[in-house]
Amino acid sequence: MSSSVNKKNKIMSKIYIDNSKFMEYIDELATQITEINFGAETYRELKSDLDNDIRMIFTDEAQDYYNEMYDEFETLTNNLLGVYSNTELDNLEDIAKSYRELKLKK
Repeated sequence: MSSSVNKKNKIMSKIYIDNSKFMEYIDELATQITEINFGAETYRELKSDLDNDIRMIFTDEAQDYYNEMYDEFETLTNNLLGVYSNTELDNLEDIAKSYRELKLKK
């Protein structure tokens, strides 16, 4: 068997990182690729009625593209690198806790 086949069949351990760091990483990738693809058409101004501040937000088209890229980069990071947000661990802990509570009630 070649080493490339062995690598593909290798089971990777999941690496969990802080959710805020994970999201910041994925956001940065998705934002950069969105800016590259949309250039000057990436952002539009939004004036706040509350404080009269002007904020820059994605155009509707850029926002849709960003959302797609965010999902794509998150999936690639999970599947290719084995890196996940630690919220998955929190969800698993909640499930395990609920299961234990159900078992204790029986």
